[in-house]
Amino acid sequence: MYATCKPILDEPGAQGRAAVLIFLGANAAGREDEDVMNLASALARAGFVVMIHWSPTMALQYNIDPAEIENLVWAFQYLADRDYVDPQRIGMAGFCVGASFTLVAAADPRIKDRVAFLNVIGPYFDARDLLLQAASRSRFGEDGQEAWDPDITTIKVLANELIETLEDPVEQKLLEKIFLGQAQVAEQDLAGISTQAQVVRRLLEGTSLEEAARLYETLPLEFRDGMEKISPSSYKVDSKARIMIMHDRNDPLVPSGESRRLVKALLEHGNVRYTELLTFDHVRPSGGRIWDIATEGVKLYRHMYGIIGEAG
Repeated sequence: MYATCKPILDEPGAQGRAAVLIFLGANAAGREDEDVMNLASALARAGFVVMIHWSPTMALQYNIDPAEIENLVWAFQYLADRDYVDPQRIGMAGFCVGASFTLVAAADPRIKDRVAFLNVIGPYFDARDLLLQAASRSRFGEDGQEAWDPDITTIKVLANELIETLEDPVEQKLLEKIFLGQAQVAEQDLAGISTQAQVVRRLLEGTSLEEAARLYETLPLEFRDGMEKISPSSYKVDSKARIMIMHDRNDPLVPSGESRRLVKALLEHGNVRYTELLTFDHVRPSGGRIWDIATEGVKLYRHMYGIIGEAG
């Protein structure tokens, strides 16, 4: 596993710039993706020093790597030590799983008092709850449980994480064939699998929220502890950072209710701005009525303006 950090400046030799560390999370397109580079270039033109952090493990293998939290802390420290960066104006930004990792990294005692702002897009609040929602094909809505059709990327990440909990490599290969390779397997091939493999199979096939919660408690303790460690819900934000959160209301990768729960948990923090978009596909325009697009575009502009203002 390796990580790449790429600082981008629009003017060589610039001094005392605001800076932002961006974590792409599970962006399979990579750090050279056109949209990623356009975002970085736009921020550089606005006055930021931009550093892009990309994890091949998470982006190319659909696998969550908790080690990236430590890498983010290291990357932030590296960025803060550049002589062309203003140490009082350094922030972090992340997308989807990367957004949640960014929140966890920002709570690290080594950097929490140095993070000036956080901009997170489409984060989950609690990894366990995200797993349960994906397994039950439902989400936590304002009026209770709602039907939810998770994106294939979410299911692939869930499959990788759960299958890795199995000790038998034969069972791992078998379930990978079914849930990652989308291959047909004879029922007799599944007849003799272990109880733990049956648990993983049930969670991946889809079940009720109640059964998913019960099955989750039978998963290895090490796995459950790991899920807690990568959950923003496990950490208290006590820094002075300005926090900006944005989510697509109908996001198929992470339910928007996760961001709403995050906002509620941050009420006492005070300096929080939440933007929820309706006609955007994972925070990208997705069509719809022109008035709706215009209205949501204004929301997006206001949110992004809040970020650009940090470079002022």
